[in-house]
Amino acid sequence: MELSEKVVLLTGASGGIGKSLLEHLNGNVKILIGSGRKNLQDFTRIKESDKFNYMPMDLTSEDNIKFLFSYIIEEYGRLDITINTIGGSLFSHNIEDFPIEEYDKVMNTNLKTAFMLTKESIKYIKRNGEVGGNILHFVSSSARDISPGKAPYGISKGGLESLIRYAAFEAAKYNIKVNGISPTYVFTERHEFEIQLESRKSGVPIGDIEKKKIEGQLLKRKLYPKDLFPLVDLLINTEVITGQIYDCTLGKTLG
Repeated sequence: MELSEKVVLLTGASGGIGKSLLEHLNGNVKILIGSGRKNLQDFTRIKESDKFNYMPMDLTSEDNIKFLFSYIIEEYGRLDITINTIGGSLFSHNIEDFPIEEYDKVMNTNLKTAFMLTKESIKYIKRNGEVGGNILHFVSSSARDISPGKAPYGISKGGLESLIRYAAFEAAKYNIKVNGISPTYVFTERHEFEIQLESRKSGVPIGDIEKKKIEGQLLKRKLYPKDLFPLVDLLINTEVITGQIYDCTLGKTLG
């Protein structure tokens, strides 16, 4: 099946990489179902159509996830691809000072939600028979690199890497391919706005702040969401790659 013939679920679609992917995939797949915390009109000019359906909901809730998947099957009859971009570091503390309720929120957002999405995706994509399907998660270089004050985030993303490998192992018998993309700092709209705010508060020029963000990279350029599109297209359509996490760090891991 070509990508234009597939039913695709995109989570975390209301911001960051997810928003960019929504705009990239809209019109290029048979059916695109997006889900995020914001209402559609609050973050994009894209309108719902017979090929695009958006459902605002909190996917840290298992009931919401089950409802979302059952709705997709009832409405469209199948699911071929799940792309999960949900994530966030949320808080910043040293381990000794990290409140457990904040730790739980980070883990639920980044790992528990990914587990539940994977669980439901396998359950429904396996109905496609030998055609199978694809699951793609967005990880983070923080799974391996140290981000000061972000231990729970790094732990949750490290767990997501393990989830990808276990899911790939278990889902292979259904021809479901499970992979991940692990980027370094991505210059999304939100991140660029945060850099502007930091510059105004600190008096440090934007260029100097950006230079600090990319100093560990071998390739001294900013990573934008659109730079990830070719790899996304490969991993949601591949028939021969599974259980892999692709580092998109512009050489940071080598540096």
